[in-house]
Amino acid sequence: MNRSVRMGIDVGGTHTKAVAIDNETHEIIGKSSVKTTHDDPRGVAAGVVKSFENCLRENNISPQDVVFVAHSTTQATNALIEGDVACVGIIGMAKGGIESLLAKRQTRLDDIDLGNQKKIKIVNSFMKVKDISEKTVEGVIDILQENGAQVLVSSMAFGVDDGGPEKLVYRLASEKGIPTTMASDITKLYGLTRRTRTAAINASILPKMLDTANSTEASVREAGVQVPLMIMRGDGGVMEISEMKKRPVLTMLSGPAASVMGSL
Repeated sequence: MNRSVRMGIDVGGTHTKAVAIDNETHEIIGKSSVKTTHDDPRGVAAGVVKSFENCLRENNISPQDVVFVAHSTTQATNALIEGDVACVGIIGMAKGGIESLLAKRQTRLDDIDLGNQKKIKIVNSFMKVKDISEKTVEGVIDILQENGAQVLVSSMAFGVDDGGPEKLVYRLASEKGIPTTMASDITKLYGLTRRTRTAAINASILPKMLDTANSTEASVREAGVQVPLMIMRGDGGVMEISEMKKRPVLTMLSGPAASVMGSL
């Protein structure tokens, strides 16, 4: 009779580790550790699949036995610490009047200091809702790109209640192949400046995290495992990799969180 196996994979700065447990008894039935593959063409994803495959082979676990895979990574944290971030273009939006006056100030960000002489470069723009159309948004996107923006943030006053304009920016930017974050996707809390700033941090690590996520997912599929790849969140929970591709900022500190959850 086949076993049901849960797999956990952790990418650390030095080693990448895989652990297998029996889904019924929670007994550890396999472990594997390899050097983290920073210099591989596929990046750390190569180490993920190597440790994963080693754990399966060395413990006679069939890929078909695996019912759950969770992946913990410090990639988002490392990107910010090392300054491996993209220039962020922000499109602030509001309806008009006093709301527009306040929102323009609250969505306009300075460069975000990451320490160690590293920073997230910010390029700002602002639109009133009455002026928003596909043509005008495309024009603003083009201007932001000309000014160095590699990724975008759409952030509207009360966007948590009406996300239509943010979604328009997201769609048009995606059609141009530009990674984009909607501020209302990051949090449903009010507080325009905080929401915009958090969205900017999220957007800045999107290229790095998308590359890692796609490579890791492809590598796990190569190993013959077809169950959804789950990613560890900073709060100790997990999310599907499709969600991580939109909100990588939620993986911040997932390494320490994984350690605590493992101990519990």
